[in-house]
Amino acid sequence: TTQGRIIIELLWYKAVHVFTWVPKYDPRYPAFNQAPKCKQYFIDFQKCIWRKGEGYKPCDWFRHHYEHVCPAGWVDTWNDQLDRGVFPSKQLLKWQLKHPKAEAE
Repeated sequence: TTQGRIIIELLWYKAVHVFTWVPKYDPRYPAFNQAPKCKQYFIDFQKCIWRKGEGYKPCDWFRHHYEHVCPAGWVDTWNDQLDRGVFPSKQLLKWQLKHPKAEAE
């Protein structure tokens, strides 16, 4: 029947066209290698929560992006390094020395 055919076509369309979210194009990183972009989003997130505090919602933009671009193993390693105080980023260290840490709420 025509109704059955329409339903099958709709199911096929939904099965084939699955939406997957990816971060928008960032002109700072035009290449396919996403590693620099990944690390920069992570560092930007750390800067944001350092300056504004853990509960500052706009920082979630950076977190959302690095979670979708970075491999989970890298993020786990970086978080562990941050906890131990050995995260290898001169950029983040200079920034933290220049700007005061946000007050705990």
